[in-house]
Amino acid sequence: MRAIFMKCGVAIFAVLAQVAMPCMAEECKSPTGDCVAVGKWNFSLALGAGLRTNPLDDAKNIPLVVIPQFNYYGKRFFIDNLDLGVTLAENNANTLNLIASPSYDRVYFVRGDLQNFIVPGGVGTNSAATPALARVFSSGAVQLRPPHPHISYLVGPEWTFTAHSVSGQLDLLREVTGQYGGDEIRAAVQFPFSGSPNSLNAGIGVTWKSAALVNYYYGAGSFYSPGSALNPFVKLGYTRPLAGKWSFTAFAHYEHLGSAIARSPYIVRPQVVTFFAGFLYTH
Repeated sequence: MRAIFMKCGVAIFAVLAQVAMPCMAEECKSPTGDCVAVGKWNFSLALGAGLRTNPLDDAKNIPLVVIPQFNYYGKRFFIDNLDLGVTLAENNANTLNLIASPSYDRVYFVRGDLQNFIVPGGVGTNSAATPALARVFSSGAVQLRPPHPHISYLVGPEWTFTAHSVSGQLDLLREVTGQYGGDEIRAAVQFPFSGSPNSLNAGIGVTWKSAALVNYYYGAGSFYSPGSALNPFVKLGYTRPLAGKWSFTAFAHYEHLGSAIARSPYIVRPQVVTFFAGFLYTH
């Protein structure tokens, strides 16, 4: 069992997405993606229209048109899009994993980041990279950050649980690729409003980002050195099965940026809105 949520960053997408429960292949008949077969690769592709707003100054919003998704669940090891993990312990209601997950915030600075293609819940297309960000202060032109923050991964334990129809997730993550050495905590719960064959779910959660993480992406040297940030978010998702392997899917996600991020000289709006509607093909 594993809950899949947007960061988003962790993200998600710190993000919140549907819970995927590994089960035996002959038992996995849900058209809404609520379970996946153990020992088998699963692929899907969504085609539709959507958008993720970009909170950066002079940055274009990110169009959402094609959304590929893939995952593999073995008895212990799993791949969930860009996340890797090992299941340490599990029972019918709880699972303890060790996961590696990419840092989410890079998606705003680099349009070609993989998480603008493959994100839990699905978002993204590729386009030209965002130009280098610079500001002019009293000391003259100052380069605030490299044009492409480096890809970084966070590693740590993940606890997922189910209680009746409610599912939840708690991740305690540490950056291990040597870019900034920060920490991130992701917590979310999901509530179903309707069951099979249609699926309507709502999720709420928070992502806490340490000062080291926030400063790496949103700090501006001696001009602005932020502390930690807490980003709350809500999400609503809907799936309706159609003929064969096709289904209709839609979601909306709202994230409010913590004050340490919102006060950054890069940021012009304190929220990120993501929405998508389209047709999903599952192989």
